[in-house]
Amino acid sequence: MVDTITSANVIGDTITDSNGARNKLANDMDTFMNLLVAQLKNQDPLSPMDSTEFTNQLVQFAQVEQTITTNENLEAMLVSSVRNQQSFATNYLNSYVEVETDKVMLQDGQAVFTYGLSDDVKTVVVNVKDLDGHIVRTFTGDRTAGLHKISWDGTDDDGAKVDDGVYLLEVAATERDDATDELETWTTSLGQVTGVATQDASTYLAIGDLSVDLNHVLGVFDHLPTDDITGGDDITGGTG
Repeated sequence: MVDTITSANVIGDTITDSNGARNKLANDMDTFMNLLVAQLKNQDPLSPMDSTEFTNQLVQFAQVEQTITTNENLEAMLVSSVRNQQSFATNYLNSYVEVETDKVMLQDGQAVFTYGLSDDVKTVVVNVKDLDGHIVRTFTGDRTAGLHKISWDGTDDDGAKVDDGVYLLEVAATERDDATDELETWTTSLGQVTGVATQDASTYLAIGDLSVDLNHVLGVFDHLPTDDITGGDDITGGTG
């Protein structure tokens, strides 16, 4: 699970990088000016230095400083954006969301997820695996193209209850013989948002122990939609 941290902590290192770059530029500028003064003091009066070279170097310093200033402004905008996004994400707390992911969170012995098919298939099997890759439950799915929903009661193929937690989703589909296009499958899962976190300038929603990127949210509900996913068929049975 992503730890809940503040946006300032997340991008503080980025701000420090810009400050470090500005400090380095100042030190390099001091060194350059000291060398330039020394050269001017010791130049041959009959053959003075060509000012073109050190003028170009001063211009380069100015360009670097302008770039650092631009980066600082962009970082300040990033800080503001992350804080706004995190503040907005708190509106999801305690709501139920559908997210694009290949994982599902079993909460209180119940989980809802969907799988999608880009075309009709011969057969389709949806496996629910533990985090070690062992199959816990197998569902025989609807073979038609589109989105199909599965409600899982938290039991394995032998009918025994399994522990709440994060499980992996795997769709194994056999294409029709007359299929011409490459088959595409995808999965989504639904669950209650229990926390909000920020990491690497991205905002995540916590669904129990499952963390999902805010950008992957597809829908928001006020209850766990076990029977009203648009375009989905409720599949509750499984094969061992």
